[in-house]
Amino acid sequence: MSLSDEFDELDLRVAIALQANGRASWGLIAKVLDAPVRTVTRRGQRLLSSGAVRVSTYLDTTIVGDARPLIIQIGTHPGRAMDVARALAARPDASSVSVLESGADITCQLMPRTPEESARLVIDELPQIDGLLSVRVGTVLKFFRYGYDWTVGELPGDAIAQLRAGLPELATGAATSRERLTLSADEERLVEALASDGRLTAIEIAERIGVTPPTVKRRLDALFEAGALHVRTEIAPAVHGLRVEALSWLTVAPDRIEEIGSALGRHPSVRFCAACTGTSQLLVDCIVADEHALYDFLTGDVAALGVADTQTAVVLLPVRRGPMVFTDSDEMADL
Repeated sequence: MSLSDEFDELDLRVAIALQANGRASWGLIAKVLDAPVRTVTRRGQRLLSSGAVRVSTYLDTTIVGDARPLIIQIGTHPGRAMDVARALAARPDASSVSVLESGADITCQLMPRTPEESARLVIDELPQIDGLLSVRVGTVLKFFRYGYDWTVGELPGDAIAQLRAGLPELATGAATSRERLTLSADEERLVEALASDGRLTAIEIAERIGVTPPTVKRRLDALFEAGALHVRTEIAPAVHGLRVEALSWLTVAPDRIEEIGSALGRHPSVRFCAACTGTSQLLVDCIVADEHALYDFLTGDVAALGVADTQTAVVLLPVRRGPMVFTDSDEMADL
């Protein structure tokens, strides 16, 4: 049985609501979905306990720190791709790790906090991973869609707007335009707690890190308001019957990067889109129902933007998606 067969329409709407705001109360979700609170609570907790939905947080290292996220393309020796991918996924700075359809190539996004960490990662740490054959590193210059700001579908009326009301606006500009923060020891522990469970209450966090609930709420509100911390909800795409994920590297004239990146960042099938350094100017992660939908996306939507050249690879196995780390091969194949 596939994941999409295990959940009904209400389950899927609750999942989308959690993507819109993973910290929204069950009462608010029930209100915008016009469903009983007890039912929504039961369905939501089932989604979370099954692992089909995971709520975490995203720490923006361009604000907390002084480094840009890295997009790393890795070639591996035959038979070593999964070992390398698991080693990358186990890193605390890993945001996304994918094994591509060649079975030997990996693409990942890592989030070091400082230039020194970035240099150490590329020069010292990556070469120590056994099985690497080649490494290409690109720096993210601008996000057009982060991933945590994407929902797998829509909800009736203004439900998503209601769920997101009060959340800080997303910033896509250069890091130099925003004030950088240094976290205190308590804030570091707060962030660590939310990374494991993004729905923890202020009381639960306070018990874990040894401060008062009002202090947790005050510091949490400040981090969200500054744009340093964002709620991140990951849903296994197969829950919604989306079976094909693909990464596309686009060659774009410099004066069209903003236009094309912004257009793709608004596309409903695009989960991630960023301008990067390297031989291609844009990286796009799209999730669609099947290979026919991928063909239509590339030959229709992407081609209509006048992209000069496109290199696309289907994701064979997702190994990490935010807080979701997949370790069982059968589970990954189903996702």
